[in-house]
Parts: sequence; structure tokens; C-alpha cells
Amino acid sequence: MIVVLLGKTSSGKDTVCNQLIQKGYKKLVTYTTRPMRPGEVQDETYHFISKEEFETLISKDFFAEYTSYDAKKGTWLYGSAYDDYENESDLIVILNPSGYEQILKNLNKEDITSFYIYSNIKTIKNRLKKRGDKKEEAERRIEADLADFKGLEDKVDHIIYNNDRNTIPEVVDKIISYLEEAHKTEG
Repeated sequence: MIVVLLGKTSSGKDTVCNQLIQKGYKKLVTYTTRPMRPGEVQDETYHFISKEEFETLISKDFFAEYTSYDAKKGTWLYGSAYDDYENESDLIVILNPSGYEQILKNLNKEDITSFYIYSNIKTIKNRLKKRGDKKEEAERRIEADLADFKGLEDKVDHIIYNNDRNTIPEVVDKIISYLEEAHKTEG
């Protein structure tokens, strides 16, 4: 089963992903052209590659999904390889709505279970402020997410709320509960 996590900026999707990995799920490591940040590890956080390498892989139909983000320092590309989805069980990946729609087209839908980690705007603003994000960048990301995530509720399998009243363990427990139920119906 492929577990897809989706969520706006500061929704907690990375923290949820890390908790699921601690519980035995395997993270699908995606590719990116963005620069490595302090504390990140090559081939663990991402496969960091050049824009030229990424574009060559696109031309070879290497990616099951890919997308680009406009950042202050240029355009960054992100994607996941077809091969990484093969023969894996309990695989977890974080995607944006565009990437999710692409893998629904390119992979077997029955193998995919999706979760929209939903946080309201008030919660997101509080988290961005606590994280120390600059106000201008935070507002840009929120605006972009409002457009990108519009209507996603109708396209995913499950919506999991992660607002200020929720805890990460509660969110993870809900996801695991849904996944355990899915495994029961498969077998």
C-alpha cells in the first residue's frame, strides 16, 4: 500500500510522516533541485540533483509525478520515481495535489490511500510565526496553498484534522486506524 500525505504549509505532514516511519512505514525519498538545507542528508531527506539531471530524467519518463515551485532563488523541481513505487508495502510519501493527481493516473489507484492533513489558517499562521518564517514568505505560501489545495477534500480518501487542539500522536493514531482497517479489507 502507498500512503500519500498531503497538507498545506505547516500542517504537520512532515512530523506525521516521521512518526509513521518510527512505526514501521518506509519513506519514499523524492528528488529535488532545491539546495540542501542544514541538517538534511543526501538520499535520506531527498535525492538532491541538478536541474539538468532532473530535466534529463523527465525526458526519460523516470518520474511517476513531478512538479515545480517558484522560490525567491529560482524554480525548484520535485518528483518521485516510478521504480520507487515498485514492490514496496507500507510506503509513505508526501505529495502536493498536482503530484497526487499524477500518481493516480500513473499508478494503480487501488494501491494508494491518501490523507489530507488539514490545518485551518489560524493554526497555520500561528505555526509559521512560531517557526520564525518571514511574514512576506508565509503569506505567499498561504496564498499559493489556498489555490493549490482548493477542492482537495473531494479527491482524497481521508481528511485528518491537525489544528491547535490536536496532537501529533492523535493524528498518527487516526491514520494508523484507517490503514489497519484497509489492510483488513484487503486480506
